Amino acid sequence: MAIENSQPFVPVILGGDIGTYTLAREFYEAYQVRSVVVPAAGNGVIEHSVAIELHPIGSMADVARVVTKLIALAEQLNGETVRPLMLFGSLDFHIMLIAKHRAQLSEYFVIPYPELEVIEAAALKENFYALAERMGIAHPRTAVYRAGDDLSAMAKSLTFPLIGKPSSSGDWIAAKFAGKQKIHTLENLTQLEDLLGRIDASGYTSGYILQEYIPGSDDAMRLCTYFATQEKKVIFAGYGEVVIEEHAPLVLGNSAAIVTGRNDQMAVDGARLLEELGWQGIAMIDAKYDHRDGVVKFFEINPRLGRNHYYLTAAGINPARFYVTEFLGEDLDSSNPQTDAVIDTGIGILQLRAERLFTVLPHHLLRRFLDSDTGRKAAALLKEGKVSNPLKFKKEKHPRRRVYLILNAVNHYRKYKKFPPRSL
Repeated sequence: MAIENSQPFVPVILGGDIGTYTLAREFYEAYQVRSVVVPAAGNGVIEHSVAIELHPIGSMADVARVVTKLIALAEQLNGETVRPLMLFGSLDFHIMLIAKHRAQLSEYFVIPYPELEVIEAAALKENFYALAERMGIAHPRTAVYRAGDDLSAMAKSLTFPLIGKPSSSGDWIAAKFAGKQKIHTLENLTQLEDLLGRIDASGYTSGYILQEYIPGSDDAMRLCTYFATQEKKVIFAGYGEVVIEEHAPLVLGNSAAIVTGRNDQMAVDGARLLEELGWQGIAMIDAKYDHRDGVVKFFEINPRLGRNHYYLTAAGINPARFYVTEFLGEDLDSSNPQTDAVIDTGIGILQLRAERLFTVLPHHLLRRFLDSDTGRKAAALLKEGKVSNPLKFKKEKHPRRRVYLILNAVNHYRKYKKFPPRSL
């Protein structure tokens, strides 16, 4: 293992996507520590990185085997020296794995996530919408379908087009059927019946969300990342407005460009939800601005950092520091979130001060999609050079990473040609 014994703590990150790489980069930038990344297999985004020690473990379908592997990894990391090991997940599936085996894993790792029952109260979308309804927090009209339900009666309470999405993102991973997407747009009852028939036959048994479609293109999407202390108090809300999303089926809805800013409604409503749940650590809420009434409607809580959370670091708030200061203590970092990068707008929650553009797209490609209010903000930030891409890290010297950046850029051009953004 190439992690130096002198390293004061070790982040261990399950996953292998750009969010995994970004978190490892953030720990490296903040503390000059390397993370052990635990994917099923290596890939271009996480290989040959100065910030990562790669430890592939094969398929994660056998959860008991994964837990055994993690414990063995912890014993290896602390074989010659004892130091804190922090365990992270990049997908909802990883977070649920950690939460369900917390008793075993917490003997070896610091777990910066809430207890299982708190996560389930938020991460299952049907629970989230019930909570939002009870607390009077704006959200789309929603119904939950399960195999055997009377679909025709349910459909009468909703108006097409509908958005369809799984209540349990973790269970959705195992569902296999033709035409599977992260999110489905359904124009009529025939399409709905066909989709639900394929879902029922796939073995997916959790709830499937049927939801009012809120009109608007990508630039109406909103997101906010929150940090709550171990005393269950939300102290920070990092708001972003989406410029453009990805539209390839398996990554549909992932943000490809974000402009940072402030939004008191999202900050306050999200904090209310998380404090009601008894949250600790980081959560991210997806939402959409409804131009019909001028209200941001909440969609879901993710019990982790989002895939493209580097927009926070781009604006001056590195989330790795929240984890260390709160869960490892001031012996390793005594910094205070009250920095020049945040502002108190009078609602008791720190928010991002700076407008900054985050993007994973080549700038030439991004400029094709800036014909909106948020896009015009992005264009101004591009012109001013206030733009960041998590994959462009000057400390990365390996030539294969340069090749990967080129191939990644080419792939984005291909994806947007084949799957262009929706117009409405």
